[in-house]
Amino acid sequence: MTQDKIRLGVLSDLSGPFASGGRNVTEGNQLFVNEVNSKGGICGRKVELIVRDHAFDTEKGKKEYLSLEPEVLGFVQIVGAQITQSIEDDVLHQQVLTAPTSWNSALLDNPYMMVVGATYKVDVMNGLEYLMRQGLLSRGDTVGHLRISDEKEYGDDAVAGSTFAVTQLGLNLTKAALQNADPDMSPGIAALKQAGAKALVLSTNPRQTASAVAAAAQLGLAVPIIINNPGFAPELLQGQLAPIMERQVFVLSSVAPFDAAIPGPRQVAAEYRSTFPQGTPSMAVNYGYLVGLSFGSVLKRACEHKDFSREGVLKAFREVNSVESGGTSVPLRFSITGRPSATETFVLRPDSKVQGGLTIVANQFESEVSRRAGR
Repeated sequence: MTQDKIRLGVLSDLSGPFASGGRNVTEGNQLFVNEVNSKGGICGRKVELIVRDHAFDTEKGKKEYLSLEPEVLGFVQIVGAQITQSIEDDVLHQQVLTAPTSWNSALLDNPYMMVVGATYKVDVMNGLEYLMRQGLLSRGDTVGHLRISDEKEYGDDAVAGSTFAVTQLGLNLTKAALQNADPDMSPGIAALKQAGAKALVLSTNPRQTASAVAAAAQLGLAVPIIINNPGFAPELLQGQLAPIMERQVFVLSSVAPFDAAIPGPRQVAAEYRSTFPQGTPSMAVNYGYLVGLSFGSVLKRACEHKDFSREGVLKAFREVNSVESGGTSVPLRFSITGRPSATETFVLRPDSKVQGGLTIVANQFESEVSRRAGR
């Protein structure tokens, strides 16, 4: 932070297994920076991103964080649950407002973690109640939940959501776990079919999602499949997998899809096409822009207080009751410590005919189950 600049850190995966998503989030961050700087910046200061690529390597990510932390006021992006976990104590000690690209409920215990959107747990609860409302599940049915045992922060939180939801909805739950290094999800899907699953929840990355959906088709398991937003990428809508994805899969997200006919996303899409004409967009662009808007709301509040110390930024963070996003996301609120910033969810369907690969089938809603859960 200087008299004329506010520096914000980006710690992303730009060359590893999540490179396409990391690149899109970073592009979304940059769209926000371009917009705010075109209007004079914040408190008369231009906003600048300092970007580092950790290639999804935990040790490299921690090293990059430690070198970057003294140079920035906060972080608008940190990709990778294990990387986030490795730096969480330092974030707390150094009082660095940080927006992880993660929606794990446990992060809410750290007052300096800006979790933008509903947690994995909340999204799964909303998703299962949605299937019940649509008549795609009935009381007494079994839900199968496939998670990756190595991705505990993601999988455990999503499983907590499905575990609570089935007790509230009169369903049964059967679980299967596979190792992250195993590229073949068919053993887990076969086990869930054997257990009589009438719907599936996948806590997987996009590559694993592709394997799981293909396995379900090969095994004749024609049931609805719900996934959290990290489990989808537009690349899944290629070849023979596309019609199966479009027929069976529901994606849960607090963020509207890239091609949504809503003012906020339309503006983001137009700016993206102008700024990155050769880019391949996804919903991650909207998310990156949304995090920028959220961080910007905090910084504008800090400007009003004339306090850009890290303590002042935290105070401003807890005063943000809403973020004006033009419909880019469900309502956001950061003023309640320890609670998700969002409790509503868009239900999306894969659609190979639109840029970004997703369309809205159910506008934002909060389930009765998630209201009962509280967090």
